[in-house]
Amino acid sequence: MKNWAGNLTFSAKEFIEIDNISKLQQVVSNSQAVKVLATGHSFNAIGDTKDTLISLKNLSNAIEIDSQNAQALIPAGMAYADAARYLESKGWAFSNMASLGEVTIAGAISTGTHGSGSNNGVLSTSVVGLEIVLGSGELVTIDESNSEEFAGFVISLGALGVFTKIKMRIIPSFSVKQFVYENIGIQAVAENFDTVFNSAYSVSYFSNWAKNSTGQIWMKFLDDSSSDNLSDNWLGANQAKAKQHPVKINNPDPCTDQLGISGRWLYRLPHFKLDSSPASGDEVQTEYLVDRKYVNEYIQDLRTIGDEIAPRVYATEIRTIKSDELWLSGAYQRETVGFHFTWKKSDTLVDFLPRIEEILGKYHGRPHWAKLFSVKSDELSARYPKYSNFEALLKKYDPKKKFRNKFIDQYFLNY
Repeated sequence: MKNWAGNLTFSAKEFIEIDNISKLQQVVSNSQAVKVLATGHSFNAIGDTKDTLISLKNLSNAIEIDSQNAQALIPAGMAYADAARYLESKGWAFSNMASLGEVTIAGAISTGTHGSGSNNGVLSTSVVGLEIVLGSGELVTIDESNSEEFAGFVISLGALGVFTKIKMRIIPSFSVKQFVYENIGIQAVAENFDTVFNSAYSVSYFSNWAKNSTGQIWMKFLDDSSSDNLSDNWLGANQAKAKQHPVKINNPDPCTDQLGISGRWLYRLPHFKLDSSPASGDEVQTEYLVDRKYVNEYIQDLRTIGDEIAPRVYATEIRTIKSDELWLSGAYQRETVGFHFTWKKSDTLVDFLPRIEEILGKYHGRPHWAKLFSVKSDELSARYPKYSNFEALLKKYDPKKKFRNKFIDQYFLNY
């Protein structure tokens, strides 16, 4: 079995699809080592195990909505797209989504996956409660209102137990209009960074970093008057008059509708339609979450190796994320910018990643947990003020190390 990108072959001895809680508890209790396989959108070995790999896709498909408290209890193995469709049918919404709807709730939450928006946190910040099976097989719940450890459990890399249900904040359904500006260079974006990224509910900038190349600004506005007076030209860019793909030469049909056509949140916040993927999987990805106050320096440093980046990528994306208090979040206690690279598969990429780390690792830049990176474990631990606190959770809740694997061994040395 391989991951979505095909760059990792899982090493588990067995694969089990779980369809009820009792079976899950039994499997976890009896296994020497266990991990959950969601849609396989991790690009490193974070989800691998030497013993038992399990799937939760058949565990449950029922969502419970608490309208009074604006919360939803959602099966952990459910895809964001399926959960979004159900919420919309009941008049509710997630406040934000990632680029792809096919990723699972638990997979996205536990790795700190995010969308975009200067006032939007990582997807995990919507979590208010968790139901989890521990290594002993015990089913427990943890809630943000009554546990000091909650902030360590949410983004926990699958290392504390198996999430079965996730309680999340929801908001009333809303509509979004999406516009794309094209032919704008990275230097113009750097010089007007706050203007660009604070201009809409969600903003992304796509480019390839080649010298003298230009990129696209994708802007997602709430369907109100804020987008009524957009000009055809802005910061030297022109408003696209035809639908765009982040990779200019690709067919834009899989992308969500643009050109200011209003649509409900689930059909605009992701970059790609809920039933579409951006590619066949012939790619791997890297992302760093960095301190926003140094963003101009990061951009200038990346520009110096832009002609080395360009032939290696399909596209890169810059997004902004609001500060949060989740221990292993890339946005922990700082306003954050994400620099995302969708790489072409290459045997030489591993030798190039330290160049990216040298630049984006400065000022405690934090790599996305589920993507490829080269930072050493002792350097990574220094970038998270609550790193030792999380290691204490590992010792407390997984004393038999059932959820440990090579990835956890490599980056959590004191566990």
